[in-house]
Amino acid sequence: MSNREALLELIENDRLSPLFQPIFDNASQTILGFEALIRGPAGHSLEFPDQLFRVAQEEDLLSELELACRSAAIQRFVELDTDAKLFLNVNPNVLKDESHPTGSTLRLSQLHGLAPDRIIIELSERYPIDDTELLSEAITHYRALGLRVAIDDLGAGYSGLKLWSELQPDFVKIDRYFISELQHDATKKEFVQSIINLARNLNAKVIAEGIETQAELKQLNELGIHLYQGFYLCRPTQNPPLHPDSQLLERIASSHTPSSDTIAQLVKDAPTIPSTTKAHVALDLFTEDKQLIAIPVVDDMKPIGMLRREAIMELFSGSYGRALYANKDVVRVMDRNPMIVDWQTPIDLVSNKVTDDFDVDIYKQFIVTQDGRFQGIASIRDLLRRITEVKVQNARYANPLTLLPGNVPIHRTISQYLEENKAFEVAYFDLNNFKPYNDVYGYSKGDRVISWVGDLLREVFSESHHFIGHIGGDDFVTISPVEPANRDKYHKVVERFEAKVKDFYSTADQKKRYILANDRTGERAQFPLLGIAVGVVQPDYYRCNSYHDVSDLAAEAKKKAKLEQKSACFFSHRRFPQLVLDD
Repeated sequence: MSNREALLELIENDRLSPLFQPIFDNASQTILGFEALIRGPAGHSLEFPDQLFRVAQEEDLLSELELACRSAAIQRFVELDTDAKLFLNVNPNVLKDESHPTGSTLRLSQLHGLAPDRIIIELSERYPIDDTELLSEAITHYRALGLRVAIDDLGAGYSGLKLWSELQPDFVKIDRYFISELQHDATKKEFVQSIINLARNLNAKVIAEGIETQAELKQLNELGIHLYQGFYLCRPTQNPPLHPDSQLLERIASSHTPSSDTIAQLVKDAPTIPSTTKAHVALDLFTEDKQLIAIPVVDDMKPIGMLRREAIMELFSGSYGRALYANKDVVRVMDRNPMIVDWQTPIDLVSNKVTDDFDVDIYKQFIVTQDGRFQGIASIRDLLRRITEVKVQNARYANPLTLLPGNVPIHRTISQYLEENKAFEVAYFDLNNFKPYNDVYGYSKGDRVISWVGDLLREVFSESHHFIGHIGGDDFVTISPVEPANRDKYHKVVERFEAKVKDFYSTADQKKRYILANDRTGERAQFPLLGIAVGVVQPDYYRCNSYHDVSDLAAEAKKKAKLEQKSACFFSHRRFPQLVLDD
């Protein structure tokens, strides 16, 4: 059987199967949508999409294959019975094929009962586009039908930014190349940050695809992206999870520094109404309470919309408003897509979601849920105020040299672990022979060493569930959940320190492996090159009463590490302070 015959057989006998990969919205702790990915039968020569579309291109069957893929994807997606969106990959060149039937996607959506506004057409930059004017006309047609548009693989080719400016997409998906090892590449970070800034100005949402490690996810969090897709979160499958499961939520949560700053702090009680409430009843509520901005519409504790003051007032402002709408249900006028976030969502993520909205109104309110059930509302104004307070507080207590959190945040983090009865460990880092180095090379070069140690800790403890603090001088600390990988990280700090520290010395001192400086008695003495001592302790959160107890344990472990007189790690077995008994 020829390649052409094999492809036609798959198309004509409906043997193409869609897989779905979730796109996770971290700010609302929900699944925004699913990207449909087509496969042929297992073991078939055309099982994988590369072969499928290569043959279709060669045999001039691209239009037929595209339609078959969309039909299979839409039919199976509807069977999943989800409220999420469907992302459909489309080769943009097929849109200008004169033989390609217009309106086919809309007909398929109507046939299977899928609202057009839940379909996002993904145009990949991997396909060269030589007629953007005709493409723009096709996209305008899609939008007129109610569909939405995304640019896929942004950065993979040469035309992405041009497409972006001309097509004004609703979503932009950053190519995997720029996500891979993002945390170690300043150029990639700069590119991603530029895309985020452009997206906010052009009212598009950014999706990071191809996430494969926790470190990448952590870096994306820090850059302000909250829409994720990738193997680290979920692989494509025929039966994807329709809601984030505990494992997925745990992976997402582990990319954040432990923090009490969640949206739960801002939740307020609010009156609600069911969807069957008549419009005149809602009008009376707003009329009686001039401070009421919005009313959540809730059925069986599940929020389904938000009725806003301006909408109901506008409805009744016309000459015949009351006669026409008084006895209509509020679902006719409510906001069907209000912002909904889980109460444990960190406030910085909610802030990112808010700033995605180009027309953000600081007086607007949004809905807060717990396990999908209505909990209350919060206002954007209170959110922005809290974000400002946190930034001011962090800046106030940050070490000016390394910009790492200082003693107050360190103590606060330890106290939080103790209060929440969570297992954790503290590593105390201190430099050996730092005073003689400062005496010989001066404080400016000493500051360079301290800054480098701060950067070294950031690099090794890149996942944000590790807290990195700068106690002062050459003393640092990390606070982490207890996990086996931590021990390797401490040793890695020592290894990288030893490999690099000689660069801070003159060639002569590097060869001698020591420097001459005055000791504590004023006598000249030989001092080895700088070393790093790491003292590690796992406090017993039941028997340590405060961060003072933990600090004492960590300081003792650090002293034991410094006894080596060279770079070394000491892992203490003591987990609580010794009792001092009176005679």
